[in-house]
Amino acid sequence: MIVIIYQPTMKLTIEDSKKAAKFDVLFGNLSGLTDLVNIYIEDEGLHMQGMDSSHICLFDAKLTEEWFTTYERDSDDQEIVSVPSRIFQKVLSTYKPDQNIVITIEGNNCKLQMDFIGGEKTCDKYFELPLIEEGSDLMNIPDDDSEIDMIITSKKLTDLVSQFEIFDQVLTFDMSEEKVLMNASGDDGSMTAKLSLEDSQLIDYAVVEGLNLKVSFALRYIKLMTAFNKLSEEVKLELSSDKPLFMSYDIGDESYLKLALAPKIE
Repeated sequence: MIVIIYQPTMKLTIEDSKKAAKFDVLFGNLSGLTDLVNIYIEDEGLHMQGMDSSHICLFDAKLTEEWFTTYERDSDDQEIVSVPSRIFQKVLSTYKPDQNIVITIEGNNCKLQMDFIGGEKTCDKYFELPLIEEGSDLMNIPDDDSEIDMIITSKKLTDLVSQFEIFDQVLTFDMSEEKVLMNASGDDGSMTAKLSLEDSQLIDYAVVEGLNLKVSFALRYIKLMTAFNKLSEEVKLELSSDKPLFMSYDIGDESYLKLALAPKIE
């Protein structure tokens, strides 16, 4: 169970072990993308955003009120908490699945208290983490229609990305109504994967009529994006000419993780 208490007026609990595991995956992998996670505490749930230091990759995550076992908040004002992601990840690495997690935020002294309580084969642990007073306004992520929508199993995409990494640092998508090609080539050779439109792991594929799209992205960032694969069995990719790649995971109860990656400019 995970419990988050924000000052005297807020309390969040997660008693579902699968959701607790997803919470661990979400925050455990964010340290690979950003040094700081901005958490916006809203009446409808928790909203999280951050960006890598090069401003190439952005993440936007929402855990709705319904996602939690209990979500209690009295204040009408939106609050912002900024957490150092690497420290948060190190603390979460000590968490055991049969433990309760209690998180208390004390705004007056800029500290976050995280406690791991219970568990049959471990001991209770208590952590105190610093909060950073650098919160920024919530960014508006455009929800424009894409030229290509593809839903694929998370495992299939993750396996392919790991194989592409052998050959180059750039991944190129070459897509149309008839084909889905992914290519990486470099000094050590090249690899091209042709996804059959009849492949059961390619769950959905929609493309603008007559479109031929060829766009490239930094493979290092795509690998970081696929590291969240345990959040969902499926992942959605949205691609368009001269626009970011959007990769989305459905976490349940209208909660999600959405990542955006800028294309490579030739």
